[in-house]
Amino acid sequence: MLKNLLTFVALAVMMTVAATTFAQTEGSPTLVVASKVMDAGTVSQGTTVDAVFDLVNEGDTKLVIKAVRPTCGCTVADFDKEIAPGATGHIKAKLDTKDFSGPISKSILVMTDDPQSPTVTLVIKANIRPFVEILPRPLIRFNAVLNEPMNQTFIVVGADPEAALTVRSVESSVPFLATSMRQLGGDELIEGKSKSQYEITLSLTDDAPVGPVNAVLSVNTDLKEAPKVPVKVYGVIRALIHVTPSQVQFGSVEAKSRPGRNLIVVNNRTDGTRVEITGAKVDDPAFDAQVTTIEQGRRYQVTVVIKADADPGSRDATLTLTTTDKDFPTVTVPVRASLR
Repeated sequence: MLKNLLTFVALAVMMTVAATTFAQTEGSPTLVVASKVMDAGTVSQGTTVDAVFDLVNEGDTKLVIKAVRPTCGCTVADFDKEIAPGATGHIKAKLDTKDFSGPISKSILVMTDDPQSPTVTLVIKANIRPFVEILPRPLIRFNAVLNEPMNQTFIVVGADPEAALTVRSVESSVPFLATSMRQLGGDELIEGKSKSQYEITLSLTDDAPVGPVNAVLSVNTDLKEAPKVPVKVYGVIRALIHVTPSQVQFGSVEAKSRPGRNLIVVNNRTDGTRVEITGAKVDDPAFDAQVTTIEQGRRYQVTVVIKADADPGSRDATLTLTTTDKDFPTVTVPVRASLR
């Protein structure tokens, strides 16, 4: 009896699921994409790849394409917004390869009213062959110290072994990045590439500022297909004497509680030169300053304290550190407070 009851329950569940599925699909559109991936093979950089995807509606009602969203570098030129039952619609897309090199894969997200497949991903693949290669890659990263040498090199190579290449110049988007160039030859040449190869050396000028660097080098060539080849540059230029934080901020405080703030002073010289902090003074009598050695010649802590008897009011002062460094005998730091 129990076995028959369980069998009946199972059949009832199956019939309910089948009925629900039938109700969901009856009178619905059904999207079928025979080929969701379009492989363009190897193409030259700068080529625009045209791709057409066929969308078939095998359902009983019209299929509505709600939206088509391509990823970076890919654009949708046109698509059929509605596809009748049994008919075939199309999505026409274009892939601009000018900013890519090597194997790439770009996707297109298609959203429809098909209840079984509300979203479909289409893919355009290609292997982009550049006319000019930057080796090892078109990206330079560096971590430099102000007034110390910084040299980064990369090689500019024509990708076609049979074609000649001339690098006319290299331009920087910021004035403090300098470049020099020399043509390679003999055993220096990279095999399998054009014999026109150049080594570019990147360095900092004497007026380079402290802080992060985000720049682009433009390698100017005689190739009409690639007259300007970009090389991105990211880096950081650290001060020889680095103070953290760069200013002392007390905010609104009570002088009688004698609040204090600490700074860390670091000698960033890489040549082994030791730098001593020989003094610390604030040009406002409301403050005291003390120096504590953390690592002799390399790292120090400076503590700025408000005197308990300091008069109330807004303070905008300067902390001056005296050092044994030949280039930076003094370092100044702003000090601000609102005393109650």
